[in-house]
Amino acid sequence: MYFKGKQQQEKELKFVCLSDTHTKHPDILEKGDVLIHCGDFTNGGDYRDVKCFNQWLDKQTGFKYKIIIAGNHDLCFDSLRFPQHYQDIKAQREVNYLKNNFIYLENSEVDIEGYKIWGSPHSLEYWNGSFQITPDQAKNIWDRINDNTDIVLTHGPPFGHGDMAQSEVNRNVGDEYLFQRIKQIKPKYHIFGHIHEGYGQSKEDGITFINCAYLKKNYSVGNKPITFTLPKKEQIYK
Repeated sequence: MYFKGKQQQEKELKFVCLSDTHTKHPDILEKGDVLIHCGDFTNGGDYRDVKCFNQWLDKQTGFKYKIIIAGNHDLCFDSLRFPQHYQDIKAQREVNYLKNNFIYLENSEVDIEGYKIWGSPHSLEYWNGSFQITPDQAKNIWDRINDNTDIVLTHGPPFGHGDMAQSEVNRNVGDEYLFQRIKQIKPKYHIFGHIHEGYGQSKEDGITFINCAYLKKNYSVGNKPITFTLPKKEQIYK
């Protein structure tokens, strides 16, 4: 087994990715620099679930950056579809705490040490969940991704990668326009969750696709957070 030396680790930026924890957040995470959660940290947007998630994030003291997007279960983050949840005073307290203390992306981007990361909570509609869109609405959302994005975070998967849903008939349920847009932008990574049974990694045209759903299809714990490293920018230009 090969272990990286301290000097090499200092030249890299390590990302630890997970999604769909549904209040069953892991007790211990592998050490890293950037923690990414791709949504569905609650079961239904209850303020107590968000509070539990905030407390868990506070305990992850080893990370320099903690980047969060919401998902279709996180109703109290969606002011348009679920104003009754969004406007709840207790929920707003927890939502504001998350947004003020961590990096929350909602069709927006952040620059992490020279790497541009764009995040969105949207996924294709299949039940009355938060941030869900129809295929006709997809273009309006995904065209907002900047062309020079290095890492794209979405809750829902693109078509053909990590999107095989195990129902009566196995089928790909990912977003076709999202996949087209990702192929056009060519980010280094596209990271998502939503389809628990789609957990894993795949590659196409130099893009790494990561479904980092933490819970399995039956909502049992079993998948591990997925990690990767990128060279620090100052090391690239030396």
